[in-house]
Amino acid sequence: MAEQTRYEIIIQRNSDFLHTFTGDRGSRTLKYISEYCLETDCTFDKNSARKSDFNQGARSVILEIRHWLDMDISKLEKD
Repeated sequence: MAEQTRYEIIIQRNSDFLHTFTGDRGSRTLKYISEYCLETDCTFDKNSARKSDFNQGARSVILEIRHWLDMDISKLEKD
């Protein structure tokens, strides 16, 4: 089996994210993750640097998901 190119890996990953997080179930799941990972909330906790760090880590998850969902694959260059 031939190894995938970087381009093929990106296309497949984008497709996987779109398949997972679109449609009724996917949209509900994405909405829950967005809220749980504080996508639109402040992650700073004035009482705890550790809590702020935890919140930032959680938020990075939803930002990565959005990155893949919002990707414009027409702008990718093939290897």
